[in-house]
Amino acid sequence: MRVSLKGIHKVRKRLANGQVRFYFYAWRGGPRIEAEPGTREFTAEYIRLTRARAEARPKLDISELIRRYVRSPEYRSLARKTQIDYERVLGAIEKEFHDLPLAAVEERGSRALFIEWRNSMSDRPRSADLAMSVLRRILSYAQDHELILRNPVLDVKKLWSGSRADIIWRDEDIAKVIASAPGPIVDALTLAMWTGQRQGDLLRLTWSSYDGSHISLRQSKTKALVRFKVAKPLKDMLDAKSRGNCVTILTNSRGEPWTSDGFRASWSKALKQCGVEGLTFHDLRGTFITVAHRAGSSYAQIAEVSGHSERHCERIIRQHYLAGNDAIERIENGTQL
Repeated sequence: MRVSLKGIHKVRKRLANGQVRFYFYAWRGGPRIEAEPGTREFTAEYIRLTRARAEARPKLDISELIRRYVRSPEYRSLARKTQIDYERVLGAIEKEFHDLPLAAVEERGSRALFIEWRNSMSDRPRSADLAMSVLRRILSYAQDHELILRNPVLDVKKLWSGSRADIIWRDEDIAKVIASAPGPIVDALTLAMWTGQRQGDLLRLTWSSYDGSHISLRQSKTKALVRFKVAKPLKDMLDAKSRGNCVTILTNSRGEPWTSDGFRASWSKALKQCGVEGLTFHDLRGTFITVAHRAGSSYAQIAEVSGHSERHCERIIRQHYLAGNDAIERIENGTQL
């Protein structure tokens, strides 16, 4: 009786004497079957090898997947702040689905299960979307490594539809910080407002990145290397700033590099004392986009510097192009980016 054996990998090889020989393996990349094809011995050896493979294969579940993911280059390449955010969410995912087999992830109904879990956090839509985003990432990791065949949450829509694109710093808000905040906070505000870069990149920015007229940096999120001319208000601040012994441009009150937590705490405290509410450091990126457009920069030029997409830049600009003069007036009166 002829038995159909699935997964056998057949390799054609030409020997040194010109003869062609075929070799058979239990699976692609697996052990070679030494017995003669078509014999009982061949079938028995195939069954023995594939059974051993199945027994050796770990029974994968969500907990094991999370452990593999956090050890992976994909996870280690994330910014430390992103890892910290992910750690909390990964803990919640493991708590909810720790013993769910990966085989069940591929089954019909898993998508509904994951969406139901997401919806249980609907009173916190942004947190719910973050949870789904992290789950999507670890399942994509599993799919990439052929642990599952499909990612059931690949195209799940977000609950949160809001955006901070309509929020920029007004001139009076900037004036409050410049007038009342400590020098290190004012320096950070100035650097952010005139570069449009992310907080983490600015805290790491060194003096060697500034040549007196341009700033060069590699963005941590996009990995893009950007170089741009320094606007006059920023140049005045940089040229007047005492460098001391610190290699970073931004320093705390002791002249030392900021830690991320230290800066966030000091920034929040300073804004509260200055009476500035409802604004974040990240909102300065939108301010930069609007200001740069009024100075004559194109969407492509702004996107190249800020790291946003051209479409995102256009959306922000359209929302603010006819907004009040605010900080933009300073550019229209002679300052150029």
